[in-house]
Amino acid sequence: MKHFGEAQWADFVRNLMSAKERMAMQQHIDDGCQKCSDTLRIWQSVSSVTDGEKAFAPPEDAVRVVKSQFAAIQPASSSGVRLVFDSMLQPLTAGTRGSTAARQFLYETDEFYIDLRLEPRAPTDNASLIGQILNRATADRNAPGLAVRLQEGTRLIAHTSTNEFGEFQLEFKAGNNLCVLISRGEAPEIILPLYGIQVKSMKQQGLN
Repeated sequence: MKHFGEAQWADFVRNLMSAKERMAMQQHIDDGCQKCSDTLRIWQSVSSVTDGEKAFAPPEDAVRVVKSQFAAIQPASSSGVRLVFDSMLQPLTAGTRGSTAARQFLYETDEFYIDLRLEPRAPTDNASLIGQILNRATADRNAPGLAVRLQEGTRLIAHTSTNEFGEFQLEFKAGNNLCVLISRGEAPEIILPLYGIQVKSMKQQGLN
């Protein structure tokens, strides 16, 4: 049985596809595919969380102060980049608090989905950034050969490129004010600031 991918179900939940595609995916669910039903429920949960967060708006003066502070230490986030999911904003299940320090991000642009997982390497100060970039415009969704750089402020600390599946991994000395930059040839770079990442806070989440 042919299954639909994560990116397709994310588009399905937000109604970002043609009526024909949507009908085919709904028929697939109606036919009883458990794997795709589980994937759909996950994306429906993510959508529910993000919809709820829209009701909480910080004061405009506080937003301006925070943006000005980040602008002074690292490149500004690219226009058109949206943070869809941040695991730090999600409540942990009872019994798991303090047991993990990994942090998950999901960004989207009009062209890509960008999934990032940041993991500290205890007991050292090293960390690992694992990611996958999915192309929303191609049939196979793969995004190979994209240059990926990790910076601390404006200082380059690690770089690599995506493999044939759009995947990449970076090992580096953990730092603060991290941002990811993705190059697309002559197109403007995609800049993803990883807000809220600090070495001390990562260590305190059960890895001291």
